[in-house]
Amino acid sequence: MRKPGLEESSGASARRAASDSGLLARVTLLRALRHREYRLLFSAFVINQVGFWVSHISLQGLMADLTDSDPFRLGMFFFALFSPAFFLAPIAGVAADRFDRKRIMLVCYAALATVMLGLALLCHAELATANLLLLIGSILGATFAFSGPASAAVAANAVQPEDLSSAVSLQSAANNLTRVLGPAVAAPLIASRSYAVSFGVFGTAAVTAGLLTAFMRLSPYEREIGGGGVLARVKGGLVHARERKPAIPALVTVGVLSIFGVSHIALLPAFAQGVLGDKDLFAWLVAATGIGAMCGAISTSNESKPSLRKAAVRLALYGCAVAVFASTRHFMVALVAQLVVGYFYFAVMTGLQTLLQQVVDESKRGRVMSLFQVAWAGLTPFGALAMGALAKTIGVAATITAAAAVCFSFGCLMTMLAKPRPAS
Repeated sequence: MRKPGLEESSGASARRAASDSGLLARVTLLRALRHREYRLLFSAFVINQVGFWVSHISLQGLMADLTDSDPFRLGMFFFALFSPAFFLAPIAGVAADRFDRKRIMLVCYAALATVMLGLALLCHAELATANLLLLIGSILGATFAFSGPASAAVAANAVQPEDLSSAVSLQSAANNLTRVLGPAVAAPLIASRSYAVSFGVFGTAAVTAGLLTAFMRLSPYEREIGGGGVLARVKGGLVHARERKPAIPALVTVGVLSIFGVSHIALLPAFAQGVLGDKDLFAWLVAATGIGAMCGAISTSNESKPSLRKAAVRLALYGCAVAVFASTRHFMVALVAQLVVGYFYFAVMTGLQTLLQQVVDESKRGRVMSLFQVAWAGLTPFGALAMGALAKTIGVAATITAAAAVCFSFGCLMTMLAKPRPAS
């Protein structure tokens, strides 16, 4: 005989389970926030990144003002800002595995605050020059190079292993939210040429982030003892990356995206002025990129098993979006194209960063993540410098189109070569 009460109870339980499952899927991105140390790290990250994007867009705007939007000088600024990551990140990775990661972050925040507050005073006194901005960019780049591997490793140390994907995706999503907030704040400051205020905001944000980081109490983590000198340790990180497949192809994919994809951002002021007809529109293009990038980071938060193949498909689609952007002469089309560009950019980067964090050993985490930083930030300046020089010869739109073709072609090639990641 049928038992209605039991059947109804089972049905209700099934519905509740389905509801709970849906709720769990919606909050997956937020899992890492249940850890106090990660909440402090995340708060410091968000505050500092808002300040960074306000000042970064303002630095581009000020350089454009001082050089009449010269694409080569804009490329030189990107080179100055990001090239230290190429040369210093491997050493920074060794430091992150050998020394106290929290202390490294505190020193870097103090350096950022000092430099940016000093630049604010120089701008207020109208003493800023293009060469000074190149020097400031180099100092900022060196600071970012040392803080990057330590910060990435601390994010993994601040959560349980099952929350690692959430931690990486949440930081990526927040990074891109700040890419929206920062340019939105910076746009009126650039329009009014209030550059001293922009740099003062970043200096103050760095001080606040440093104070929040100081309150973190990290659990003990494995540090490498011995291992030889700096070069031997760097080599050890490279060997470890080779052993942990597919780390090397993932790093190469990041490098291609950085050289031929991310670098096109350096040309946005010149594109806005020469193609769209208004230099100040570049801040809104950056903001649109940030909105798309935030969506891309969030979309990967539920991927417990990110793969190289997925990243390769997204890279090909990224190339298509960049090509559309380069071909348009209409601001609204360019804005939508940059939304899509941002989405696939951070979907690729977040997925590959999570993949690398999952396959490395704790004692080598700092060095492998420094390789990620080299591939991401360290190679960008070389692409920006080359694209700036090429744009002087063939034009901004044609240069961006050529870069888009490379991204699309490499994405298609890697899609065919990448093997599915085996289930654990």
